[in-house]
Amino acid sequence: MVPLVTGLGGAVIGAVVAVYVPARQRRDQARQEERSLQESLLREEIRTLTHLRTTGWAWLQVLLRAHQSLQGGLDLDLTRFDDENTKASFKSAFAGYTRMSLPTTDPELERLSAEIFDELQDLSRRLRERIVAGSRTEQGVPDSSGQIDRIRELRAALNVKLLERIEQISRQLL
Repeated sequence: MVPLVTGLGGAVIGAVVAVYVPARQRRDQARQEERSLQESLLREEIRTLTHLRTTGWAWLQVLLRAHQSLQGGLDLDLTRFDDENTKASFKSAFAGYTRMSLPTTDPELERLSAEIFDELQDLSRRLRERIVAGSRTEQGVPDSSGQIDRIRELRAALNVKLLERIEQISRQLL
């Protein structure tokens, strides 16, 4: 009788282990996959936020060079300006749209991004009009310094928000 009880006890323990261990392994694997996916999403958000910072800066640099050249009395090649401006603005727009596709959004970040984009578009239009007019105009170069300063202020505020978010994400990854 003792061997029968021992045999049955061993069979029950074996059956429990055979069911419990694989189930636990599947749960652990699912948790690990979830953590891995979450880390991947957070890293992608950092890349997107960094890209948003750099593309806006690059677009502003294109416009600053054009503005400075016009202030210096130089005639600019319209085709070259259009090419550089279009590339920079498309990259910036793409970064902005990519940011909006992320699961977490910050209304202040979105507002600042939209304002900067609008200001850069307006400055692009104004500079292009001046380039088209060329040296034929006697009005001189419109002073866009105020608008450029506003863009810089908005970018500074946006950079603070972006860096705060990047830092917050980085802490989650630790």
